[in-house]
Amino acid sequence: MRRPAAKRDANHGQIVDRFLELGCSVEELEHVGIAGFPDLVVGCIGVNHLVEVKNPDTAYGRAGLNKNQREFNGRWRGAQMIAVSSEDEVTAVVQNWRRARKHG
Repeated sequence: MRRPAAKRDANHGQIVDRFLELGCSVEELEHVGIAGFPDLVVGCIGVNHLVEVKNPDTAYGRAGLNKNQREFNGRWRGAQMIAVSSEDEVTAVVQNWRRARKHG
């Protein structure tokens, strides 16, 4: 299922910048056009992560993953997509990824 051209959330650039500051690689994918597909693939310590950017300043963003995104997560056989909405959340997520990798 295709979706209309994606519009970036207002905080998208800040989220990407924070991942990069923390030493991650980021590929922006909002242009892919597949319903439910995440905004970003983030590489961190040798693992790829699917990340959806949500804007907490909008009701749509505060609602979390939408129906298409939840359905994508349900059929995806790799790591599940996560949603982030702030630089602090990015920091916490990256710390968790690193901690899990270190202890895994």
